[in-house]
Parts: sequence; C-alpha cells; structure tokens
Amino acid sequence: MRLSVTTGLIAAVAFTTQAGAQTAGAFMNDPAFQDPPPARCVSTLEMQRCAAHDLRVADARMSAQYAAVRERLRPAAQRALLSEQRVWLRSRDRDCVAKGQSGGSMASLNVARCWVNVTNKRAAALTARPPQGSNASAVLPASAFVGRWRGGEGTFMKITRRGSGFAIDNQWGLDPDMHGIYSGSLTPGGLSFRRNGTMQIARPSAGDAINLSALRGKRDCLMVSVDEGYCRY
Repeated sequence: MRLSVTTGLIAAVAFTTQAGAQTAGAFMNDPAFQDPPPARCVSTLEMQRCAAHDLRVADARMSAQYAAVRERLRPAAQRALLSEQRVWLRSRDRDCVAKGQSGGSMASLNVARCWVNVTNKRAAALTARPPQGSNASAVLPASAFVGRWRGGEGTFMKITRRGSGFAIDNQWGLDPDMHGIYSGSLTPGGLSFRRNGTMQIARPSAGDAINLSALRGKRDCLMVSVDEGYCRY
C-alpha cells in the first residue's frame, strides 16, 4: 500500500474544531487528489494523492462487500444492516479524526491511515459474515451476548437478562462518566442499546477487526465500533 511513508504532512486532512471535522468521504473525493495516483509518495502533494487513492480502493472494496451481504438479507435485516452501517460510518469519521487532535506534523497522517485501516477491517468483517439464507432476518440467540466481556485498559461489558431484554453494565472508557447500566434488545444487527443518547449496536466480531491490541487473536468478541470492543472471559 502506498500509504507507507511516515514523514511529512497530509494537509488535505487537516481540520479545526471551529470548522468541523473532515470526513473520509470528503477527503477521498477531493478533486485535487483524483486518480491516477503518483508513482512515488514523497512530497506532500504526492502523499495526499496516495492516501486518497488508498482510501478509495478500501472504500470500494468495503462497499462491494456491504452490497453482497445486503443482497442475501430479508427487508427487516437489510434495515438493521443499514442502521449498523450508518453507525459504522459515523464512528469511522469520529474515531479517526480523534487521532489527529493531539496536533503535530504526524496528526493528519494518522487520521488518513486510520481511515484506510478501519475501512479495510470493515470490508474484512463483512466478507467473513456467514451466509444466512432464508433465516437472514432472525436475531442471534441471547447466549451469543450474555456473559462477561473485557476490552482494553479496564473497560468491560457485563450483559445479563432483564425480563424480555438485557441489562448492559458497560465501562467504555477511563473517565468517571464513561460507565453506566443500559437496557438492550436483540435485533438482526446485534444487541442494540442507547448510551448517552446515542444508539449503539454490539455485534459478534473477531478481535482482529477491532483497533485494540489487547484483543488481538481472540475470536469470541463483541464490536461496538472500530475502536471499541470486548472479548469474552
């Protein structure tokens, strides 16, 4: 992949909190960085064009896999997949842009790398989904979610049954206000719950699809976003 150069600044992905965060879509569709990509990725402009090209390739692959999965699903499951994809798209921009907020000459390059990496991981996760056939709209059993799940750096998710739904005891960060107990319900897309006003979906995943080194190599995990996940213990 051309985005192997680690020097310089990708000015096109610079953003300010006043103007709002740059999005992956805006970056890869910027008319200044259209194909064909340059033969080298050395100068600032070359690095900009190479990064945008790599993101377009990753995004096209991911979109094709999304379409292939959607084609197999019944209408209810298609709607759940669309909701899941929208959550993922928002998390791609939010989580990756956050990697550049520390500033410095590498900040924008880190954002672009993140966009490429998480898009490739999303494509791989969609590719790995088993065919669901005529039962595509069915939800997973409660046993796929109930239990204790551990993330990195003290984060966790404890899921128990509560009546016809679920109670989700979730520590998703180190700050005191990043902990709560939430009500969840099963949908074709996974275990849905509202956390601090935002709908989240926990869905089965391999640890390698989540940007947490503590989850590498683990197979029985739940993904909430590309940077948030938990594996069973």
